[in-house]
Amino acid sequence: MAVDIVREIATGVQPPAVVLVTGANGFIASHVVSQLLDAGYQVLGTVRSSEKAQEVLKVHDSHQNLNAIVVDNITDKTEYIDAINAASLAPPKAIIHLAAPFSYAVTNYESDLLRPAIKGTEAILDLAEHYQVKTVVHTNSFACIYDAAAGPAPGKTYTASDWSPLTYEDGVKAANAPTAYRAAKAVAEMTAWEYMRGAQNQPAFNLISLCPAMVFGAFLPGAESSSIAKLNESNKLVWDVARQGRDGCIPPTKAPVWIDVRDVAKAHVKALTMSEKLAGKRLLLAAGVYCNQEIADAARRACPAFREVIPVGETGKREADTHFKVDADSASKMLGIEWTSLENSLKSLVPQLFGIASREED
Repeated sequence: MAVDIVREIATGVQPPAVVLVTGANGFIASHVVSQLLDAGYQVLGTVRSSEKAQEVLKVHDSHQNLNAIVVDNITDKTEYIDAINAASLAPPKAIIHLAAPFSYAVTNYESDLLRPAIKGTEAILDLAEHYQVKTVVHTNSFACIYDAAAGPAPGKTYTASDWSPLTYEDGVKAANAPTAYRAAKAVAEMTAWEYMRGAQNQPAFNLISLCPAMVFGAFLPGAESSSIAKLNESNKLVWDVARQGRDGCIPPTKAPVWIDVRDVAKAHVKALTMSEKLAGKRLLLAAGVYCNQEIADAARRACPAFREVIPVGETGKREADTHFKVDADSASKMLGIEWTSLENSLKSLVPQLFGIASREED
């Protein structure tokens, strides 16, 4: 399915424009907000409670160009409008949609994952029309690209032109929550592109879809996870390796595609500044494939202070020839981003993870 839907918009969204960032308290979102503020944008972040709003302001040191508003129901356009009006804030010129339902601890996949993902996307696009924004950056996932049913698929190389075959019905009838989640992400992205193609809509804004792989990387100061149990799923994969002890067994690799969170955030900022060039594009954000032995090797090199507690395993052994590959070179070139190495990504993350675990033991 081609998605190069281009609107005639002369320039990208430049600072000091107001950018609405949904789900501003999330792991990726915190880095996006930070980089937007550093670039000179005014940021309007949405969260689901006043407590989370205060947390967002604290993480970013109550930055004068940051406001946080509460939008409890992300599927209702009017809640966004009412919150912005109540706070007497300037309307956004662009929207970065990061808020999405994500939990494996759900039982009704349709009501807890699929409907909120789809309705949340529709609400944001309706909001973009209401405010006549220039650009919407829709944050999706490698789950929108990957075909889990194809298995390891050695020899297969996934690119941004690939699409998950999962449908709404597949999500409703899924055998497990991860499958339902992948279906929700895939259908939500498809909903966005169908919205742009709608004969009645003909929206004037640009849509850019970003599909990051598993996102590794350190938390911003003050935004660290409060416990190991509450780690984001991607960083939890790193911890599952690092915590095994020097002579421990390295667990089987899961979801072997990754990217650093700082690169993901940078891609979001670039999507705004370069929106006239990236309009209608779908970009896969991935530094490459990995295996858990590679995580152990890289972490031991990058974090010598923890070398004796990170598993040795079979140093140098790799699994890349046993499963698919990814090619995100086109995104790297278009965005002008050189992807961060795994070693540099783990350099600050692994000490944070051990610090979280240590505080829990005290």
